[in-house]
Amino acid sequence: MLSARNIAALGFMTFAMYLGAGNLIFPPFLGYQAGENFLSGMSGFLLTGVGLPAMALVMVAIVNGSDKLTAALPKPLATSFWVMVFIVIGPAFVIPRAITVAYQFSFAPMFGDAALIPFTLVFCVGTILFALYPGKLIDNLGKILTPALMAILVVMSVTALVYPAGELTTATGPYVSGAFAEGLTQGYMTMDALGSIGFGWIIFRAIRSMGVNCPKATAKYTLIAALMYAVAMAFVYISLAYIGSTSSYLGSNFSNGGDILTAFTFNHFGAFGSLLLGAVMILACLTTAIGVTTAGSEFYDNTFSRVNYKGCVVTTMVLAGLIANVGLEQLLAITLPAVVALHPVAIALMIMAPVRYKLPQVMVVVTAFTALSFGCVDALHILGYMPEAASQWLESNMPLYHYFASWIVPTVAMVVLGIVTHKQAEQPVTMTTD
Repeated sequence: MLSARNIAALGFMTFAMYLGAGNLIFPPFLGYQAGENFLSGMSGFLLTGVGLPAMALVMVAIVNGSDKLTAALPKPLATSFWVMVFIVIGPAFVIPRAITVAYQFSFAPMFGDAALIPFTLVFCVGTILFALYPGKLIDNLGKILTPALMAILVVMSVTALVYPAGELTTATGPYVSGAFAEGLTQGYMTMDALGSIGFGWIIFRAIRSMGVNCPKATAKYTLIAALMYAVAMAFVYISLAYIGSTSSYLGSNFSNGGDILTAFTFNHFGAFGSLLLGAVMILACLTTAIGVTTAGSEFYDNTFSRVNYKGCVVTTMVLAGLIANVGLEQLLAITLPAVVALHPVAIALMIMAPVRYKLPQVMVVVTAFTALSFGCVDALHILGYMPEAASQWLESNMPLYHYFASWIVPTVAMVVLGIVTHKQAEQPVTMTTD
């Protein structure tokens, strides 16, 4: 049985892995756009932006490990899926973006692009040092880095509530009449559910490193970690959205949440505010990079006999560092569609997890392929690559296409069809004679 301190550290570690720079930048801009409707918009956002990732961790707990989510798939397909996931949430997308965003909000205002290479080197070495010791991840993330990060965020949140703020901004765009629906869409667009199934590898390993080997106990502590993550992340999101919704006194015409946070911290803390925001961004990006590096390396080490954990950690960060400095923009154009397309597959696997024993294997494959196919349609829509004529037709005929979720109806239909097919196959055949 884990102590209260270890449970708290586990929850902090889980929260830290999710809290990247994007999670800090987007809520203020949502609040700024939603204005007086920010509570409605945030309600929708929390359902999908926090609820989906938390549900993913719950499903990981139910099936007793992330790898069990793909157990019903043929091994080559399952392995290919995981390789793709850990490539796009690792060196090809998440980590290089974390490096550049952390630099943008810390040293870029002073040095421009001149110090990006040394910053990348320090960032990558720091990530490697933390990730090389996965058995100490709870101590490093849950007891050191995350409390420091949370302390800074609490200071910002309390400042926003205690000191006089501006009037609520006026809702704009889709937040005027459909704030809740737009919040649902934007929460889904965080794509954090994809990270959840990867982080499940780390959470299970971390729990077992504390001496818990019983599957039921492991599942219980995973559920507790999911709940703690959900509460902490909701607090951060609501606080940051409130900063955005009352940012009228800071100026106008903000183009992103980063500008709002920069203005907020400078207004209340002066030059020290810039350092404060830089520290938040670096810590948030560092904890996320450590999490995805550890998760991917755990997978490669467990799956392929010719690779080892430490080699994977170093290789991941070397590739991420090179990409961050050489070709991030070009690579994002390639990898972002993959992230968008893989996200529905991850959710489809979660949907199938509780009923996987009631689905024929062929229907598991068909359902995953359906999610991937329509996920590609949504990816084209999100990225603006869908031809105008086709987009108009899909808008009129495809349920949820407008909300970038056209995969949901056909995927759920395949799951239901699989369950019905399985039940019919199990029914005994009654012989009759005339």
